[in-house]
Amino acid sequence: MTSVEKNEARPVVSLDHARKSFGDVEVLRDISLSVSPGEVIAIIGPSGGGKSTLLRCLTLLERLDDGDLSYEDVAVARGGAYGDKNVLARARQRFGLVFQNYNLFPHFSVLRNVMDAPVCVQGRDRAEAEAEARALLAKMGLAGNEDKVPCQLSGGQQQRASIARALAMHPDIVYFDEPTSALDPELTAEVLRVIKELAAENMTMVIVTHEMGFAREVADRIVFMDGGVIVEQGPAEQVIDHPREERTKAFLAQREG
Repeated sequence: MTSVEKNEARPVVSLDHARKSFGDVEVLRDISLSVSPGEVIAIIGPSGGGKSTLLRCLTLLERLDDGDLSYEDVAVARGGAYGDKNVLARARQRFGLVFQNYNLFPHFSVLRNVMDAPVCVQGRDRAEAEAEARALLAKMGLAGNEDKVPCQLSGGQQQRASIARALAMHPDIVYFDEPTSALDPELTAEVLRVIKELAAENMTMVIVTHEMGFAREVADRIVFMDGGVIVEQGPAEQVIDHPREERTKAFLAQREG
């Protein structure tokens, strides 16, 4: 899909004028963001800038105080007022989420971790779900590990299993919350390679990351957040190599240092 086609297509997800506070601290301040089909967005910025809270609101783990959220034709929230449980259930079918600490079920086999939600949540045929789970695990380089439990895998393998689990739900968009922050450099490279392959397949993704080189290479658009606002966004090369805002320049200079 070309960048023109991505921009013209109906957004997979739209967030408008979002606000979120915890107590007296306003963590998201009038955030608007939309993601087009096939687009890869990397969200960067300092700790405490609102990145993970934004992702948690997009994935319904936190509720907005104000603002609109929709997944294509599913209006999740309007002015901070959320739809009923059926609306939320429909919205949850649209996305997958990969956590930084994997969040695999420790007592399930790797295979069951991947196929459980398609069977139990989506009601898909067990044999079909198992076949697809095995294929996804093979795609993630995990063939032969299906009967192991998560603690028998390396961190990189667990993260790749969690990516397979997200993909098994056939999501329209996959969110990654700092997917390599718990990994050493060698295992980080394994996971980033998988995400790059998904980007090449036009998977729609939003990735919160601290890996600037990876963000520059894989993202169509980079969003820099600080202080609960989007300070700057644009094509990856422009934001990383020629940032316009002083806060962006200072953050990137610190990362290089």
